[in-house]
Amino acid sequence: MGSALASTPEASTPDRLLAAATTLFANQGFQGTSIRDIAELANANVASGHYHYGSKEGLYVEVLRAHFKEIRARLATPGLRATPTVLRRSSRRKLVQLLEARICAIFDVLVGPPASPYGALVQREMVDPTDALPIIVNEFIRPQTKEMETLLAALAPHLDREALKLTTLSVFGQVLFYRFNMPAVLLLLNRPTYPRGFNRKIARHIASLSLGGVLSRQKGRKPSAA
Repeated sequence: MGSALASTPEASTPDRLLAAATTLFANQGFQGTSIRDIAELANANVASGHYHYGSKEGLYVEVLRAHFKEIRARLATPGLRATPTVLRRSSRRKLVQLLEARICAIFDVLVGPPASPYGALVQREMVDPTDALPIIVNEFIRPQTKEMETLLAALAPHLDREALKLTTLSVFGQVLFYRFNMPAVLLLLNRPTYPRGFNRKIARHIASLSLGGVLSRQKGRKPSAA
């Protein structure tokens, strides 16, 4: 996914600051980055960071919101949209394909290639939360969770509210595993990077595993541990 945050010498000062902040926050974390570091990388003076964004915290939030916007735009493209009309008119096979496609899109963003800085930003935020975490949850994670819940509800209308929420969190948790534990997973796979086609393969696996579990609930038995 291309980034709207790419910096060029011709870019405006706010855009250069945003691009520099994205790189540094992703690589060094919020606590490990100073407004001076950002200004230096952006070839701007320190005062410009405060002038355009108010504070380091303000700049951090704008970095996150810029990536929220990119990811939301991607998930709104044809074939990935889970609108009420799409859910109502689609066959079960189409809904399964939609689930796989949305999981794959999230995987693409977090893992790549090319990987969006958002994966590193979120991972650092989970390890060392900042005051921006409620913004991340309320403006991005909660809406995306709701969309996934709605799609899963269309596929498994028998699930009660608690089971639906847990299934949704399980889907996201499986995706995040491959991002947050990527160094260990690559060692287990004996590979330097995830191979071509891996994202789609894992998306299908996660969808199949998750739907298999909810179908087992529908039949009134616990999922097999085998």
